[in-house]
Amino acid sequence: MKKSYTIEISTSTFWTLLVPITVLCMIFGGLCGIFIVDRFVMPNITDIKNRGVVKVPEILNLKLEAARQELYDIGLRLQIQSWQYNDTVDKDVVVSQNPPPEQNVKKGRHIFVEVSKGKEIGKIPAVAAMTERNGKKVLREAGFSNIRVYKSYSEKYDKDIIAMTNPSRGTVISREVCVEITVSKGPKPTHAEVPNVIGEALSEAKRLIEESGLKVGSVEYRMNTQARPGSVISQSVSPGASAPLESPVNLVISASQ
Repeated sequence: MKKSYTIEISTSTFWTLLVPITVLCMIFGGLCGIFIVDRFVMPNITDIKNRGVVKVPEILNLKLEAARQELYDIGLRLQIQSWQYNDTVDKDVVVSQNPPPEQNVKKGRHIFVEVSKGKEIGKIPAVAAMTERNGKKVLREAGFSNIRVYKSYSEKYDKDIIAMTNPSRGTVISREVCVEITVSKGPKPTHAEVPNVIGEALSEAKRLIEESGLKVGSVEYRMNTQARPGSVISQSVSPGASAPLESPVNLVISASQ
């Protein structure tokens, strides 16, 4: 005769102990299953482990734009870390890269490069008689990027044409040196148009007059209740008139009590 056994569990034990343990076991089992599938099963089936990873190509000795395009084509980006003079590598050629070739990296990664500026010593090119824009372009192409512009009157060269450089053309010198170019303002005029400085402060009136090629003559102060103190109330030469270059313009300034 079989005996039957009955296990009795109280309601409180069932809800406070067995149910939570069962739920925790189900959650733990699910997480373990996800981990095993993600780490061991799926990579071996679909090669997910290597998805989005590329091998860094060798871009040494490539022109900058060619290197940039080669990286772009496989999902990488080029970033210039520095420019350095190099006596053996031509200008705009990649001389070093980081990460190095053959290393596996994620797509979208920046590849840092050092680019050659060419030889440090260069020869000043002939840019006289060129326009300012073209002359600057020729200098930069020759490796001289530190350029300072001065303007001066010239009887020989038309306005906006380069009259000379310092150092002069043909000079062999470091490309770091500042190249000064003098740009013609055209023939020096004999007359200038007188600016209107009525109502201007004395300092501003002086600036306008001197920039016009004239100079400030005598300055007289007169009482005037209608004008702002310190402003010009009259000038000796009418605005818009033509006056000999560097001739004086006398001013009368408003004074207050």
